[in-house]
Amino acid sequence: MLEPPQSQAAALETGCPAITLESISDAVLMLDRDWNIRYMNGNAERLLQVRREEVMGRNVWEVFPEAVDGPYHRAYQQAVETNSPVAFEEHYVPLDLWTEIRAYPSEAGLTIYFRDISERKAAEAQIHSMAFYDQLTGLPNRQLLLDRAGHALSLGHLGAMLFIDLDNFKTINDTRGHDKGDMLLRMVAARLRAEVRGCDTVARFGGDEFIVLLEDLGATENDAATAAQEIAHKIVHAFGEPFAIDGTDHHSTPSIGITVFSGGNVDEVLKRADLAMYQAKAAGRNTVSFFDPAMQARVNARAALEVDLRRALGNGEFVLHYQPLMCVNGTMAGAEALVRWSHPQRGMVPPADFIPVAEESNLILPLGRWVMREACQRLAAWAGDARTAGLEMAVNVSASQFHRPDFVEHVLETLAQTGARADRLRLELTESLLLKDVGGTVEKMQRLRAAGVSFALDDFGTGYSSLSYLHRLPLDQLKIDRSFIWGAAKEDSGAAIVRIIVSLGKALNMSVLAEGVETQAQLDFVIAEGCQYYQGYLFSKPLPEPELLALIANL
Repeated sequence: MLEPPQSQAAALETGCPAITLESISDAVLMLDRDWNIRYMNGNAERLLQVRREEVMGRNVWEVFPEAVDGPYHRAYQQAVETNSPVAFEEHYVPLDLWTEIRAYPSEAGLTIYFRDISERKAAEAQIHSMAFYDQLTGLPNRQLLLDRAGHALSLGHLGAMLFIDLDNFKTINDTRGHDKGDMLLRMVAARLRAEVRGCDTVARFGGDEFIVLLEDLGATENDAATAAQEIAHKIVHAFGEPFAIDGTDHHSTPSIGITVFSGGNVDEVLKRADLAMYQAKAAGRNTVSFFDPAMQARVNARAALEVDLRRALGNGEFVLHYQPLMCVNGTMAGAEALVRWSHPQRGMVPPADFIPVAEESNLILPLGRWVMREACQRLAAWAGDARTAGLEMAVNVSASQFHRPDFVEHVLETLAQTGARADRLRLELTESLLLKDVGGTVEKMQRLRAAGVSFALDDFGTGYSSLSYLHRLPLDQLKIDRSFIWGAAKEDSGAAIVRIIVSLGKALNMSVLAEGVETQAQLDFVIAEGCQYYQGYLFSKPLPEPELLALIANL
């Protein structure tokens, strides 16, 4: 238990502490049971920068309002409530003052002794800085990096380490002096910090070597690799701008090695990143290399695919194929427009290979606009042919496309420019799209529906089906996902789900279409359960327009 010095204790008992308390080195503040100041010695007056005659008798929390509900308040309250002394250290922000506190409760109130420990705290901070931070750049040093990396690895989350080495750094030291080399290192540190997230660690590992520690990079290894590569490429791009050193432009490039981790040993992760960096050096410098060759190949393939996608949009390499939408009576109700990529070297690239990349790179927006225009042009052309005049055109819409502020205007403008009938256009939305801003989604759908456009909910049952939003949406059709159809004829759980969806569609006055119908048994089942429409390979795969028209001619 903390005890006040004997001389001070005696002074307190006599009720005449002034002479004794004025002579000690501590600052002293005495409060009554109502938190009013009843005594303050000269040291407290000087330390707290107040005049005694102006604060005597006043409530301490009125005099020092910044301390209300803070550590001082809580500690003093604890001392009074438990009738036990407390001791602690705290930073009084308004005065930038570090204090060491001892508070002693009594029947009369509370006596507080405190002293200024700001110099000691500053020295401790300096020691900490020297121990864990690089003195030239202000970045975490090797020791702090190792601590943070060890913690990140212990969590088991997916992350990545980037090992960065400056190419030809020795040249600036040899030609312009070490002081200019130090200037460059400080500029590099600042540029690296600007290119990463706030939660990432940029450290100077030693000399001209830097480490970037990236944490929480996604759910899969590919997610982590893609995110790490994007940051690495941002760094390479940032280094493309020259560094202005004493009025002269200096060009410096990085070689970056990347390794992805989800646990393991810090030394091993560092070794892998270091080896990857040397691979980048061997590849010609100013480049990025992964430690895992297979991952490197996947990331390179994705990057190449994105480059090809951008080129393809400008070169007109995309085409639409059309899968018939069939009535169960054997007539054709319309067609779903499905984008295909006619790559000059790879041939016809399936959507599963390029749509995810288009989504991630935001190229889905120009691609989606092209699909909408092309589909509406075909729809307008079909209106002039007796064989196709009554057909609908279904077009898939991505979430990022739909949530664009100008989506409604773009659709209406496209219909007007192409001459396509709005009542023949059906937009297919996914359940995940509807989860964001249901109110805004309903408003957009209602505006388009007022113009004649209809809506289908695609892949129904695989997402976050919710009756709370389903009854609010101006939908015309539910499309049962193919995964339920494939097993439905065998009377597994898929059959029960199909029955539920058909009943739900009828209750909400929506038509129901079965996707992925591939066998006669599946078709017989969906007809028996009350589906009005179906699509699938039983009737036809998606076809180029000439083949579709030929198929229609033979119906």
